[in-house]
Amino acid sequence: MNKKIKIKIISSDNRKVKRISFSRRTLYLISFLLIILIAFILLGLFRSSKYHLLANKYTLTRLNNKKLKENYTIFKDKLKTYDDKIDKLEDICDNVLILNSLPPAFKGKDNIHVGGRAIKKIEGKNVDKLNDDLNIKFSQVNLKVKLLKNNFYKVIDKMENSVNKWDNIPIIWPIEGWISSKFGWRESPFSKNKKEFHTGLDITNLPGSPIKAAAKGYVSFAGWLGVYGKVVIIEHGFGYETRYGHLNKINVEEGMYVKKGYKVGTLGNTGRTTAPHLHYEILKNGKLENPMKYLIPEENKILRRVTELYGR
Repeated sequence: MNKKIKIKIISSDNRKVKRISFSRRTLYLISFLLIILIAFILLGLFRSSKYHLLANKYTLTRLNNKKLKENYTIFKDKLKTYDDKIDKLEDICDNVLILNSLPPAFKGKDNIHVGGRAIKKIEGKNVDKLNDDLNIKFSQVNLKVKLLKNNFYKVIDKMENSVNKWDNIPIIWPIEGWISSKFGWRESPFSKNKKEFHTGLDITNLPGSPIKAAAKGYVSFAGWLGVYGKVVIIEHGFGYETRYGHLNKINVEEGMYVKKGYKVGTLGNTGRTTAPHLHYEILKNGKLENPMKYLIPEENKILRRVTELYGR
């Protein structure tokens, strides 16, 4: 039996009475609809709350994204500036290498340049990639700096060797005096009407005048050597060797290391000579060289004076 439920609604002045009746089934239906309505309202509130939470998170992510992009751009610009400066240093390094007779390290080669991809969107999943990208760029700059440093060290070593080499090149006069016989073909002073090749430079001065080492080096021979008479031979390194012949006295021994300008003996007349003088030879890699290629006439005061007086 479907019982009905009756509801009376009485006005405030008790004059009107309104009766409403409906079945239990209708009440259940209304209750069910109310429950569904409340459920939808609660679900809407939950979704709205979640939406606001996600919206706030999205806004925060956008701000972080913008900040990361700005920082990335700043770092990339700084790296580009450093890269440009390093490029200029590479040009300087190449020029210095060339000036020191070394091959250029960077010119005409594919250099390591710092690049960068355009970043449009930075998300959590590619932040690590962005960090890797920056690390790669820093590694590239670091590598270029190391290459520059190594090549500048080469230049320093070369310059140090060059400075040391000057001390090993026979460029000072072993004795001041006038030249009595030049390097090359000449008429023999021992045989008339006969030409011979003169292997050195004859420098004349007073007997007993000091003979100096033209460069620092190792005394490989000191003693009597045939037509040279008493002679000192010095090996200077870099392929250079000097010989000082016809000495009167020898002041060094074999195996000694002497500095440039060290007194190795005195001028004499030993061996095959016609008068006291120094027979001076320079050899480069075992071949005879003209000593005048290495000597500056103006540094020989006596020769300069003779030239002024006699014009030769």
